[in-house]
Amino acid sequence: MKSIAKILSGIDSILTSILKWLTIVLTLVITLIIAADIFLRYVPLTTLTWKEEIIEICFAFVVFFGAAAVWMAKGHFSVGDFLTKRIKGERAKSAYQLFLELITLAFVVIFFKYSLDLVSRAHEATSVFNIPKKYIYSCMPASSAIMICYSIVFVVRDVIGIANPKALEAIPRA
Repeated sequence: MKSIAKILSGIDSILTSILKWLTIVLTLVITLIIAADIFLRYVPLTTLTWKEEIIEICFAFVVFFGAAAVWMAKGHFSVGDFLTKRIKGERAKSAYQLFLELITLAFVVIFFKYSLDLVSRAHEATSVFNIPKKYIYSCMPASSAIMICYSIVFVVRDVIGIANPKALEAIPRA
């Protein structure tokens, strides 16, 4: 059991690192292209006719893979969790958290289904590089698949919290 946890922890570290560096690099690419475009307005050496396509691709990947990274860390902003503090008992708190996790899991499953449908129906291509749009849209089902995996982990943690609140203390929470 400990070896499985160690493997999953390693996968988590690698995936976190990949998503972190992917968003950093793509944000840097967007910044450099925009800076180059501004520079070329004042020093007209060439034109960047391809910039919109690259920025569109980078922005889509930053948004969706960045959202997956934030999802993994449970870092999305929220109104605040004022109810958990008012709930008495660890089992009741875990049950409340389970309810919330099941709602978010349902959202991500729906998002995965419709984004997968979008990818399968996309037949157009970009105008300059002729990149099929389905490759650009593929970041949506890929990121939502990551979110589904982590939501399942969060649901399992909450089920463990209901069954045995003491065991939950040994499991690190994101």
